[in-house]
Amino acid sequence: MDGKKTALYEIFKKYNATFTSYGGFYMPVSFEGIVSEHQAVREHAGVFDISHMGEIFLKGVDASKFLNYVSTNNINKIGEGQMQYHIITHDDGGVVDDLMAYKFSDEEILLVCNASNQDVLYEHLKEVLNKRKDSVKVLNESKNYSAISIQGPKALEILSNYVKDVNMEFMTFRTCDKFLVSRSGYTGEDGFEIYGDHQDIISLTEKLLKEAKPCGLGARDTLRFEAGLPLYGHELSAYISPVKAGLNFAIDFSKEFIGREALLKEKESLDMKIFGMILLDRGIARQGYLIYDGEENIGYVTSGFMIPGTKDSYANGLIKSSYKMGDIVTIEIRNKRVQARLRKRSYIKKNYAR
Repeated sequence: MDGKKTALYEIFKKYNATFTSYGGFYMPVSFEGIVSEHQAVREHAGVFDISHMGEIFLKGVDASKFLNYVSTNNINKIGEGQMQYHIITHDDGGVVDDLMAYKFSDEEILLVCNASNQDVLYEHLKEVLNKRKDSVKVLNESKNYSAISIQGPKALEILSNYVKDVNMEFMTFRTCDKFLVSRSGYTGEDGFEIYGDHQDIISLTEKLLKEAKPCGLGARDTLRFEAGLPLYGHELSAYISPVKAGLNFAIDFSKEFIGREALLKEKESLDMKIFGMILLDRGIARQGYLIYDGEENIGYVTSGFMIPGTKDSYANGLIKSSYKMGDIVTIEIRNKRVQARLRKRSYIKKNYAR
């Protein structure tokens, strides 16, 4: 199987991980099983290898100015030591990548991006910079870091046993011992993302796994889906814009940015948008399955799962915007039409630290 091994490969191999190629890396997809790992995060704590994520730094007097030009969001709205969700768009409003920005200062910002897009994003940023000549350096430091995430209601208690001063506000970060630690995650639960030197992360992971369950990409996907969080290539893409995805909270139209005019136009005459759905009959809707109203194709599924711990099957879909919550549609699953009701796409109450 193709893919680079992360520094944590040997550790997770000891826990009988099933591996898969993802974003150019050889990553654990599951251990005991997605259901038990999903439930561990909801009820206790789980540890994920997120070393496949990219770390790109913007450094220089124009770092904030540059980010504000390439991204829909506005980094000036947060202070030092805070994080912010950003979406990098093309001129036509399509998405290059979505990411988290860690603001050390106006002149130094860390972008944590999707594994599959880190090279594309890096080249995009360099290309834009070459045209603008801002005083900023774009540095891809991904090879220099390993990273893990501990998520769940017991995450703070467990991490505090091994790393000092981690009790911070949600969506903030600081240096704790040898690590960069943020109170953040991709599960809808309280949790932390921890970056550091490869060997230091290996050592910390071994300690955390004494008290928390190892979890793979499979559970990470069901957890983010249940929490209503988008995944690039599913609810966001070169075709599915932030407006279609309902991510207007991360778009600041008061400033200039790449794709602004296209997104403004789309906002005024939106033809398609992402809905959540609950299936009313048995079946699991997978990405790409077609959605109908009668015999009219009105969209397609972007993600779908039987939620672990329940008997309910849910899906997200890109559907004509003329439809509304509560409408009944059908999804074609294995040559059979299954009814589904449109609803919001967050399927649980998020339990972030407040």
